[in-house]
Amino acid sequence: MLYDTNGTISMERQIRHEDLFKTRIKDKKILLLQPNCDLQNSHWCGLNFVMTTECTTIETVTDIAKIKNTHWDYIITHVFGIRRHLSETLDYKLSDFKKYNVTGDVLVLDELGEGFSLSNDCRTLFEELKVQEMFDVKRTLWLAPFHDYKHLPKKYPFVEFFSEKFSSWFLFCGKQSHIISGGVCEIDGIIQDDIHDFHAHHTVVGLKWNPQEKDKLFMCLNNEQRKHRTLMIHYLIKEGLIDDGYVSYLRYDGSKKLSMVDNKGEIKLDVKTKQLTLPWEDGITKDAGLDNRFGLQTKVCNKTYIDVVTESSTGYWPFKTEKSLKPFYNLQFPIIYGHEGIVNDLRELGFDMFDDIINHDYDIVSDHPLYTPRRNTSVDFRVDAWIDNIRIPILVKELKRLSTLDIKKLYEDNKDRFIKNQELLYDLMIKDNKILYKLGEFVFGDSIEYIDTPESELKKIYL
Repeated sequence: MLYDTNGTISMERQIRHEDLFKTRIKDKKILLLQPNCDLQNSHWCGLNFVMTTECTTIETVTDIAKIKNTHWDYIITHVFGIRRHLSETLDYKLSDFKKYNVTGDVLVLDELGEGFSLSNDCRTLFEELKVQEMFDVKRTLWLAPFHDYKHLPKKYPFVEFFSEKFSSWFLFCGKQSHIISGGVCEIDGIIQDDIHDFHAHHTVVGLKWNPQEKDKLFMCLNNEQRKHRTLMIHYLIKEGLIDDGYVSYLRYDGSKKLSMVDNKGEIKLDVKTKQLTLPWEDGITKDAGLDNRFGLQTKVCNKTYIDVVTESSTGYWPFKTEKSLKPFYNLQFPIIYGHEGIVNDLRELGFDMFDDIINHDYDIVSDHPLYTPRRNTSVDFRVDAWIDNIRIPILVKELKRLSTLDIKKLYEDNKDRFIKNQELLYDLMIKDNKILYKLGEFVFGDSIEYIDTPESELKKIYL
């Protein structure tokens, strides 16, 4: 017999987060170089197999010495963990595996949670650290959240890359991910913290429809410092729009110049950007975007019509996060600033981008006379900033045009479209999301067993 937080008898089955989705790897010897790599992370985008499958973990050279002369079916590590060996002195060397004759069949390099530095990371691991020589393996698998790797296999033909379209959205916003739904539940119609982790199956669909007039035209929340975010704040201030929105930039260092590079060389732009917090917060509290920066900031969402999203990256690799889906959870007009073509990607998935209301010309600007194509796929934030400095003014001018419209009436008139987007999001990310099955098959083939909570046992909740 179960009881809710008020002591009332409840027949609802309790499901902890670690039991919402997990897998079991059958008859395989697994060596984990980083116990907390994304592939087995139970609260994000992983397969959650460490609680059901016997694994051996490595943290020091002593651990390696203990497994001298052993052979493993899988050696699994986070790319960032391996990358650190280039610049840091850690508790073991990669050469220790060769020294103690630790070998394997498959090396799994996990970069599911990031990836926009993929070209640089491949160069670091294969050309500088030469991990393919340190581990005597038959296959090397690289897990990154992308679809098209056509230029990489030519240089690294021995690597197999996980390839699924829009995979980061499906990984970051699936039911197993703690990002959107984690930590909250609904008891007796009241949304509250899931203190005891008994209600992991309470799945956030998004905000409830609220037709009341909102305080501001838009929101634009920024946490970590990025050049494109610095430019976004600069142009919002320059165009006099900063007071029309709730805008934050929590970790800006106060720089007054921003460096960009085109095909002629470096250019430094004077910027008006400054550190910003929301008016009711101090930059530390949960809803400001630090402790809860991955979730739905419901307070500010309910006060604004448009979400101007600044994604984590705008570079060559089309890295996407939960940020660019939040307007659909929150029943807002979407203006999404990320890699070039991200708005087209959302259209391809079926989302209504309100093209009859919003001009998304900022999404692709390759025909602009000042556009400079990237020379390669390596990370260069200064090159990205040059392109950002073309795209963002176009976006901000469109936002200024929107500020002249009767946005409240437009919002009310399009209720059905907002709700349709929200329902589509649930279907894509929860009901029909098979990304972890595809990931499991790619890595473990027929040796993986899935222990999944069916969609019929999930409880939809609205914030």
